[in-house]
Amino acid sequence: MTFLSCFRLLSVKIFLHQIQQYELDIDTIISQHTKKMRLEIQEMQKQEAKLLVTAIGERVMRKLKEKEDQIQRIGKLNFALQEKVKSLHVENQLWRDLAQTNEATANSLRSNLEQVLAHVAVEEEEDVESCCGSTDHNDDDKVGEGKSCYSDRIRCRRCGQRDSCVLMLPCRHLCLCNVCGSGSYQLQACPVCNSTMKATLHVNMSA
Repeated sequence: MTFLSCFRLLSVKIFLHQIQQYELDIDTIISQHTKKMRLEIQEMQKQEAKLLVTAIGERVMRKLKEKEDQIQRIGKLNFALQEKVKSLHVENQLWRDLAQTNEATANSLRSNLEQVLAHVAVEEEEDVESCCGSTDHNDDDKVGEGKSCYSDRIRCRRCGQRDSCVLMLPCRHLCLCNVCGSGSYQLQACPVCNSTMKATLHVNMSA
């Protein structure tokens, strides 16, 4: 083998070695660049994940705040409705008690009126019999006298002109006419028994 051949062979080996070294260097550079890119991508992914988590957290907090505000509004509305229900219950109870009281008063007045009317009817019969039972007059005089007694008994005890149609309470004397018993005279006591007058009741005597 000649020197030139040896030199060429050595040059080829050196060239191949350089090429291999270049390839190793390129692989190293590519590996480093790849590693760097991977690290940068991972860091970017972490940043994006943090931003995404932060955005989701803010949205969730916003939703929770809205729900809490809604719950508070519903709680206030529920409290107001409960207070309204309590107020309506108390008012309903008051109206029920008032209705029961008025019903009891009306029943008591109706019972008293029935008793008074029954008593008045009995007194009328007795007065008519006593007036018509005298023996010193004829039948016409008896009838006229009975009518006179009856008329005198139902006349107003204040004016003496109109028929009595106002019942005094609580004494239950039927002794005033509609005009005298209307309140314009401001009567404080019954004109028959002089007892304190607490109320009056107009009686329809037309029937």
